[in-house]
Amino acid sequence: GRMIGPPHPGVPLAYGTAGFRARADLLDSTFFRMGALAVLRSRSRGGLAVGLMVTASHNAEPDNGIKLVDPDGGMLDVSWEPHASAVANAADADLAAVLDAVADAVGVVSAGGGRVLVARDTRPHSERLSALALDGVSHLGGAGED
Repeated sequence: GRMIGPPHPGVPLAYGTAGFRARADLLDSTFFRMGALAVLRSRSRGGLAVGLMVTASHNAEPDNGIKLVDPDGGMLDVSWEPHASAVANAADADLAAVLDAVADAVGVVSAGGGRVLVARDTRPHSERLSALALDGVSHLGGAGED
């Protein structure tokens, strides 16, 4: 497949309670990919808005993180955590196929709709990373708001 978004850093990342957290310079591909995944999550919930929170909370300044927030304001449903890890860790050439597989697995057939709200903290790299997440939203044709 063709390259979509920034290249994967070659370091495996796992989605946990706090979402993904790592050094900010490892997260470009993850932010793009979570923007795309958030569109699928929104579509799976009938187009309700899904949030992306850009923060590493109390982690050191070089770090950043991203977590998905469900339409009810709670954490991403645990059944979606494997999807998040699969998308984040997909080989660059396989990303489109992995996103398609997630859409199939969760029964998303529509190619339209999907609303994603991005919120971020004041870390110096949060604005750039948020923009990458919004690129991922746009890539799947969703509507993103910063």
